[in-house]
Amino acid sequence: MPGSDRSAYAPTPLSFAQQRLWFLDRLRPGRPDHNVPTAVRLRGRLDQEALVRALTEVVRRHEVLRGRIVDSEDGPCHVTEPVGTFVPTVTDLTDTPAERAWQRARELVAADLATPFDLGTAPMLRARLVRVAADDHLLVLVIHHIACDGWSLPVLWQEFSAAYGAAVGGRPIALPDLPVQYADFADWQRSHLAGAALQGQLAYWREHLSDLTPSALPTDRPRPAVWSGRGEQVGIEIPAELADRIRVLGRTHEVTPFMTLLAAFQVLLARCTGQADVTVGTPISGRTRIEVEPLVGFFVNTLVLRTDLSGDPGFTEVLDRVRRCAVDAYAHQDVPFERLVQELRPERDLGQHPLFTVMFQLEDPPSIPSGLPGLEVSAHQIPNEVAKFDIEVSLTDLGDRLSGVIRYAADLFERDTVRQLAEGFTALLDHLVGAPDRPISAWGTPPGLRVSPAVPGAPTPRPAGPRPGADRAGAPAAGTGTETELLVLETWAEVLGVTPDGVHSDFFELGGHSLLASKVMSRLGRALDLELPVVLLFYHPTVAELADGIDAALLADLGAAEADPLPAGKARHP
Repeated sequence: MPGSDRSAYAPTPLSFAQQRLWFLDRLRPGRPDHNVPTAVRLRGRLDQEALVRALTEVVRRHEVLRGRIVDSEDGPCHVTEPVGTFVPTVTDLTDTPAERAWQRARELVAADLATPFDLGTAPMLRARLVRVAADDHLLVLVIHHIACDGWSLPVLWQEFSAAYGAAVGGRPIALPDLPVQYADFADWQRSHLAGAALQGQLAYWREHLSDLTPSALPTDRPRPAVWSGRGEQVGIEIPAELADRIRVLGRTHEVTPFMTLLAAFQVLLARCTGQADVTVGTPISGRTRIEVEPLVGFFVNTLVLRTDLSGDPGFTEVLDRVRRCAVDAYAHQDVPFERLVQELRPERDLGQHPLFTVMFQLEDPPSIPSGLPGLEVSAHQIPNEVAKFDIEVSLTDLGDRLSGVIRYAADLFERDTVRQLAEGFTALLDHLVGAPDRPISAWGTPPGLRVSPAVPGAPTPRPAGPRPGADRAGAPAAGTGTETELLVLETWAEVLGVTPDGVHSDFFELGGHSLLASKVMSRLGRALDLELPVVLLFYHPTVAELADGIDAALLADLGAAEADPLPAGKARHP
């Protein structure tokens, strides 16, 4: 992956993953859903000036942290800004009583995490240093996911530690030059994932995920029309003795601890959902090139792991099936999840994640700075109140035991339901590992868990009835098409490169996807001098429906009517 000779401040294309996050931000603006926080407590004699210099050096080195996203006719682009756009905030609470100071510090952390980023304004990293006492500080970083991932945080803290040590010691900060920048990866990704290389991997996923019905746990409350992101979490603990048996079983059957844990959780999902076809998502680093290993950036990809548990296999057979599924997925990991959704175009609504609703991952312990002269460093836990999936299981291997959380959508589940899920998973895992040759039906459903009596059916598309004034082909009858309908028809033809058959033509059936939807709504908004949300097209996917939605927005903008262009109900997922 060669570095480019581009100007440091020239606009560059986004990666596929960045493009999707940018679109989701346009779809549901003003939300903190993709904020990535990390915080450490620093006890001892802190050199504040050296800390600011060290953070600034990290931001200088990684262009993606000091960039902004701009829209253009060719799609969104990244623009790097000077390092001066990064200005850490320092809050001094030393005049406040200690108990109240820490309460105020926690309030500041919560506020920083809840504050959304404006992707059109640099930088993508916010830093706050809270001085609780002369020898006690809290350093809080919040980064937008569009500029970082889990791998990035150890990279960031390692560079910060080296830079701080040099600054405190009066030495020049001399970190190794980076071989490439994130923008070089984005450019390489778009040129590499083209032609036969991409088509071969897409063919695998098309076959593997054909006729997919995502596994969905029975919920305590109806699914909302639009995902709110409101989340809560419960803890989960796998004691040392059971963790040891998991590792021994894995070595015997040549599977990793992750595969063993995943296999047990998929058995639990099958039991709770009534489905033998079980699907979960899992993150993978996405750093398949050695050049990008030292970079801060958004490389992580999401894999869809679909396992067939039919035939009442023993757990050892389940392990074999999960291993084959995971190895095949790893071999085809180059297809970005965003490209996969675009290719498969699942019929979903804005209240549900596409392709899977449950995420499962085994993470490394959280990273913190190390070797800071004169300072004792410890991690500061930050409550995460954002849910991106129905259920997200995150386990960490702590060596002597496995510990983690189950994060859940508070709109869907009661806390007690998820607590029972955590306890049921641990109990079932103990049984399966203890007698892995027995068929999985030998183990009853853990008590207290809600169980689905039948496999949920696939969503039924809403039929579009004939519109008054339209002929049988769906095209406006002579002289009856409204001005807004004609404008929509013209814009779709320009953006999609095909002419819609009539007012009942569906944008997504014509080949539309999230990026093209953003382009359509941007052009319509400019033509009408009106701010049109991208989500409007997902609620109104036909020409006639979109025209009606735009007319309602125009009336609301003029104050002529109490019009709501976004009715209650489901919409096609981006």
